[in-house]
Amino acid sequence: MNIRWTAVITGFMADFACTILLQVVILAIGQSAVFTDPSLQNPVHVLLILIGATLTGVGGFVAGWLADNSFAMHGLLVGVVGILVAALANVGVTVPPLLLLGQVIGCAFGAVGGMLAERVRKSPRAG
Repeated sequence: MNIRWTAVITGFMADFACTILLQVVILAIGQSAVFTDPSLQNPVHVLLILIGATLTGVGGFVAGWLADNSFAMHGLLVGVVGILVAALANVGVTVPPLLLLGQVIGCAFGAVGGMLAERVRKSPRAG
């Protein structure tokens, strides 16, 4: 398996940029509690976490699009890199379990994004 790390990092950067925009929106709508005390009982929190995971899927699509093979793996690695970067940025900070679950779901969405990129690239209309 050949991993194109430039594809993974590019996908991660797309995910990261979109996530920063999402965080600005979250702050603008007054839902900052989703960062510190997210709740499954709050549908807005659940929606925001799922949107965040979907953005990792977008990054996975970008990585898959740029990859030559192992499209889903490239997408998955976007989520893994995101988890590693978040862990390094939050050393000593307790991360709520619901946000950790969102990151794991994001990894799955990243892999799906990579698979979608493969399908689009290999469709007769794409090439």
